[in-house]
Amino acid sequence: MKFILTGTTGFVGGEVLAQCRRNPAISSIVVLTRRPLPDPIVADPKVQTIVLKDFKSYPADVVKQLEDADACIWTLGARVAIPEVEIDYPLAFARAIAPTRTSQQTPFRYIYCSGILAERDQTKPLWVSPTNRRVKGAAENSMIEFEEQNKGRWETYIVKPALIRAPEGDILKSIRAYLMLIGTVRVNELAAAMIDIVSRGNKQQTFLNAEIISTGQAALGK
Repeated sequence: MKFILTGTTGFVGGEVLAQCRRNPAISSIVVLTRRPLPDPIVADPKVQTIVLKDFKSYPADVVKQLEDADACIWTLGARVAIPEVEIDYPLAFARAIAPTRTSQQTPFRYIYCSGILAERDQTKPLWVSPTNRRVKGAAENSMIEFEEQNKGRWETYIVKPALIRAPEGDILKSIRAYLMLIGTVRVNELAAAMIDIVSRGNKQQTFLNAEIISTGQAALGK
């Protein structure tokens, strides 16, 4: 399989890349990035890096390198949700890739790493982090709608993790999650779950924290 990854310089995206490199079922990885990756990653024959200055623009030569991919794991984002990054970037990517799919191919599988508090109902009153939650929710809505407009060519999956922590330790994050009543998920479980979902496809579209953990643990053989 050939995967496209974004956000690989981040905490979650870096773990996704590491697991994809170790996964024998994934023969090719294309990383979309703003800056070059470290030399050991660039030297990996499985990894191809495409440096994009503008994530809203996909020239024909870039699309050509992406058109035979099977899936994308999208972890690009920031702590402060920005509409351009969360909504415009994924839509630009989708609009560039979807037209390359034919009815004879399996649908392209795209998974977006959102958050447990993201709110799809844009009219709902929110008292905690309203902007971040609405932007993330709007991003979910836009990619779900894109699937509906491109049935047979595109599949959208959404993961909504709680507080993401390292595989071991992170006591402070665990305490914070407990106080916030949202729970935690280990980053390796989250990454494994996303890889598993887009590798095999799933009838379910949205995965909440407990489902992410169970899927990730099964994929990791726990």
